[in-house]
Amino acid sequence: MTRLLSGRLEQLQPTTLLRVLGAVAPTGVLDIEAEAGTLHLEVSRGRVPAASDDELEHASLILSSTSGEYRFTPCDLPEHGGITLPLAAYAEAAATWAERRPTSFSSELDLNKLVSEDLIDFSKPASQPKVSVLPRKAPENPLDDLLSDLESTAPGELLFAQVGVVGSDPRLWRGTLEHEWRQRGWRMRQLGVPTDVELQDLDVLVIHHRLSITRVGQEDEWLALVERAESMSPPVPVVWIGPLGDPAWVHRLIQAGVAFLLPAPPGETGETLSRLVSSLTRVVDRQLIRARSGQRPELPDALSELMDSLLDQAEPERTLGTLLQLAAGTGSRGAVLLVEETAIRCRAGFGYPLMRGGPALPRGVAVLERVIRSRKPAVGLEPDAAASCQLARVLGVERLPAETAVIPLGAGDAVVGVLIIDREGDPLPDLEDLALLVGRLGGVVVQACPEV
Repeated sequence: MTRLLSGRLEQLQPTTLLRVLGAVAPTGVLDIEAEAGTLHLEVSRGRVPAASDDELEHASLILSSTSGEYRFTPCDLPEHGGITLPLAAYAEAAATWAERRPTSFSSELDLNKLVSEDLIDFSKPASQPKVSVLPRKAPENPLDDLLSDLESTAPGELLFAQVGVVGSDPRLWRGTLEHEWRQRGWRMRQLGVPTDVELQDLDVLVIHHRLSITRVGQEDEWLALVERAESMSPPVPVVWIGPLGDPAWVHRLIQAGVAFLLPAPPGETGETLSRLVSSLTRVVDRQLIRARSGQRPELPDALSELMDSLLDQAEPERTLGTLLQLAAGTGSRGAVLLVEETAIRCRAGFGYPLMRGGPALPRGVAVLERVIRSRKPAVGLEPDAAASCQLARVLGVERLPAETAVIPLGAGDAVVGVLIIDREGDPLPDLEDLALLVGRLGGVVVQACPEV
């Protein structure tokens, strides 16, 4: 971190500020001015000297303030001598003092666990977190078997995107394309004539006309179908494949609400068919992402400025460490799973024996897909469910507790990863702050996990 950071406590709680600073582990001077007084902390790599009772009593008043100003000035400082605490632990100690309880750390933050060898070593800079990073592997055939097994034994644990297809020749959509879409967590649904198409459960609708003559005499029915899809709540995007040589007809399609127009290929074999399949798959993927983009939570301005300042010019690997250090303040175990086109793979984490993990999970597993599609964190799973058991194997454990959280990691409009955290069966705290802080770090997670 090289940029000066300042703002108001009305926009950012002091405890959240200390938690993020502790995860990034910068060096500099933090000053907080509130009605109760001022707090001056010299921070060395995210740690401060252990405080006396009087100092903690004073800090508790400042850190509970809701109005005032903060300022963090990056600068070189000598290493602290004696006992030091991570900033998050310092904030917890002050909160404990304010509640007039013995100065032992609550379940919200267990200092002994935080500095144990099972978690990240906070005595080191955030650029060197004790995190296991796994190599990215090519897609594996066992995923197909796992998906088929779940479909036959536990269909309720799957959640597929529903892609409706209306076409004159269903043979084009069977076989390779249907299998590829299934690997992506999409279920293809062959539909009939325009007047009979049911739109309620669809995420995307594809209409395919090889020739202009297909629509002759039924123009109004096709346009009415597009308009019905556009009027759904939420709207069902329509991808139209067909001859586009008639400008008047294209204009009517656009007016009706078509989301994307693809020209009908001159043939449907060989390389021509491959290009059509590739283009259509990419278009459908974009439509699914855009349909969910309105659900993206907006980061408050103060938090956005804080994250931008702290991560300015930071290496992707350090940002991945920051994410996991933030997670370590909430859970005793955490892992980042990367969302790929046809699989969800574990890439890094702490606490879980990841090196003993099994194969990746296929797309379509509901316990993860619900979070990916809704962009909302979820707490709670059924430990003995088939999909939960598979997720546990990926993380290298036999069983996950019911109190396990799944938090989305976004990059623009897409969710490109999920954060899994638990406390080995103990209840999890409110995750709103953590979800906001890490939710925008999906892009750097991808950068920090290069191909190997």
